[in-house]
Order: sequence, then structure tokens, then C-alpha cells
Amino acid sequence: MIIKLLAPQIPTFWETIKYAVKHADGVKDRELPSYLTELLHALLNDKAQCWVRLSEKKEVYALCVTRIMHNPQRDEKYLYVQTLFSWVPQANGVWEENFGFIREYAKNTGCKYIGCMSNNKRAFEIYESLGMKEESRIFSLRID
Repeated sequence: MIIKLLAPQIPTFWETIKYAVKHADGVKDRELPSYLTELLHALLNDKAQCWVRLSEKKEVYALCVTRIMHNPQRDEKYLYVQTLFSWVPQANGVWEENFGFIREYAKNTGCKYIGCMSNNKRAFEIYESLGMKEESRIFSLRID
């Protein structure tokens, strides 16, 4: 069962969300406190959405954090997948089934596409199995 957590439910799931974000988003430990603070604020103010896949026993199997964003180049609203994490390995078919909920949410909120960014090879495989195509890459040079 897939559910979108409501803002009042976020505190109950916050430790679970933090764990998933820490392991999926590739945030460095020194940057994690500010990253999590901003995320918590966004989730509590409905600027970000948290989706969970629950077992019949109400255990969290997978978690996804999304945000509705605006692409100024295309002048389009899109749904950004910020976090994708699973505690239990999932076959691609399960991800496709679950992603239907997110796709429907994107459509119902007027988004023109779903976008994501990741440095996780498994996430690349999942996104490609869902029909996503690579459009760009991000490069950086640390100067500190």
C-alpha cells in the first residue's frame, strides 16, 4: 500500500525519513543537519511530499520524497524526486507499480514531467526502468 504522508504525520515518521534521506541522498555528514532542517520545514509546510510503501503490518518498505518545482528554461512545473529508498530489495515491476501513484500525483498537480537527480547506480536502473531518460549531467569542482 502506498500513502502520501500528511504534514501532521511527518513527526511520527521523521526518524524513518531521516534514515532514508541520509542513505539515499548522498549528503555529507557535516551538511546533514542543515539539509534535514530544510527538509523537515518543507515537509511540514507541504512544500515537499513524502510517500511511503507500507506492508500489511504497517511497516515501511520504501520511501520517496518529492517536490513540485518550476523549470524556468521550459517554463513548466515538474515533480522532482529528491529521495528514493527501499529497506527491502524491490523488483523493477514493484517500482513501476508504485511509481504510478507518483505519476498520477504529478499529473493531478499540473506537472509536465517528473525529474530526478542521483549519484546512486541502483536509482539510475530504477529510473530507466520507469521510462526516464537522461537529459543532463552535473559536474562540480570543489574550491574550498
